[in-house]
Amino acid sequence: MEKLDTSLAINASMEDGKKIMDAVQEEMDAVACFQIDDGLYEQLTVNTYLKMFAKLSATSTKNLGEIEKKYSVSEIRKKKIKQLNNTQKRLVSLARMDLQAKEICLLSEPFQGLDKAGLNTCLTGVKNLAHKTKIIVFSAYLDELHNLNIPVYSYESETQKLRLVTKNELKLLIKIDGKTICLASDEIEYIESIAGKVQIVGKETYKGNLTLRELESKLPYFYRCHRSYLVNLARIKALVTYGKNSYGVVLKNRTEIPVSRTKVRELKELLKGTI
Repeated sequence: MEKLDTSLAINASMEDGKKIMDAVQEEMDAVACFQIDDGLYEQLTVNTYLKMFAKLSATSTKNLGEIEKKYSVSEIRKKKIKQLNNTQKRLVSLARMDLQAKEICLLSEPFQGLDKAGLNTCLTGVKNLAHKTKIIVFSAYLDELHNLNIPVYSYESETQKLRLVTKNELKLLIKIDGKTICLASDEIEYIESIAGKVQIVGKETYKGNLTLRELESKLPYFYRCHRSYLVNLARIKALVTYGKNSYGVVLKNRTEIPVSRTKVRELKELLKGTI
């Protein structure tokens, strides 16, 4: 792998993100990793846990107070990790990464399963880590990656290549009756293909001028849950089972969308902690 000049983010599915992350680890020794399911020592207090990693990393424990403050865990330093919520556990892991920081730190899905307040707090934490060392962030959530203010690349699984994605691509341009309408991704509930024609559904329904596959590549925050549907992950309220091998999602506006049997497992992972 070529020398990394700056921090960057890679927008990819969880499965693809893990493959790329493993490949980077194999090529480089100077990396530290953080994954959403990293094991934390639940019985330890936050301070004891971080002290342990400070010693393992030959970092002076005198600076531990500054690290705890930097990642907003000072007020919970005496709490056991098992008593923490998802956001607090994520912050403890980021503080641990700061103590372990090598030339490059790899982060996998640091924002998954967080509410809006927790997301903002963890965004600050990831930015703080980026000030300490170079980071590569892997996530299926494109909006959050752009909020880090670092270059964002989309991984194309078919070609196995990375493509730079700008913030402007989070908006969708639709041509209707000679006029161009600009829709932000969070204004769209889902996109459906009916007899080869695409309908984009939000507060209003629009006929799209792109194919479902083209829209999928432009809106990575949307998930192809079925051959005929792209659904906005932020709009999903529940994943339901109708019967043997029959699944669907219920959106916050009560719309029900079918889910292919082969997509259920990956969708559960993407929604872990959010519903």
